[in-house]
Amino acid sequence: MKKLKTFIYIDGFNLYYRLKHTPCRWLNLQKLSEAYLTSEKHKIMQIKYFTALVKGTLEDRLNITRQHIYLRALNTIPNLEIIFGQFKKRQVTGLKCHYENGQYVEGNELVTISKWEEKESDVNIATHIVADVDQYDCAILISNDTDLKTPLKYVKENFKKRIGIISPRRNIHIDLRDASHFQKRISNNVLKQCQFPEKMKDEKGEFFCPPKWKQNS
Repeated sequence: MKKLKTFIYIDGFNLYYRLKHTPCRWLNLQKLSEAYLTSEKHKIMQIKYFTALVKGTLEDRLNITRQHIYLRALNTIPNLEIIFGQFKKRQVTGLKCHYENGQYVEGNELVTISKWEEKESDVNIATHIVADVDQYDCAILISNDTDLKTPLKYVKENFKKRIGIISPRRNIHIDLRDASHFQKRISNNVLKQCQFPEKMKDEKGEFFCPPKWKQNS
């Protein structure tokens, strides 16, 4: 059987929100992709990881350092490319909440805060999925963002390419189901099995998993 030339498109922040409160953030994306694709059917040609450089916060000034270390780990994967979007600040107005009896309660005071939001990644993913269409037989999206249904469906119907969804979430939206041939959900057990080693090495030397990200932390 001829293997399908397969490209993987990873929505970095969509995946991170699944990982954020787990001990599995030191994630090897190549191992993750291989865990859900049968090696007899798929030959992974390219992994594209879409993200943006984070901004430091008063609560956590080391998040920039952790991200840089993680990107360094990802760059040890030979067939992985990192495509950057942007973080942009916008003003958000809403009612101020306070914590009471184990839950957040909405108050009466109207406040305006600055909020950082990641921009461009969904557009970048859509652009690459369509631009790469002559290079793959199968495109895999790791995300549950329904905004990406249109490019997936376009490639599926007009170019007859095989489309797969590997969802960070348990529930896969019907729009993504309609735009793909098959769907899989990322399990906690697989995440635990697909971590980088704690100590790594590249051309710059040795580096380590951020202490906050260690599985036993």
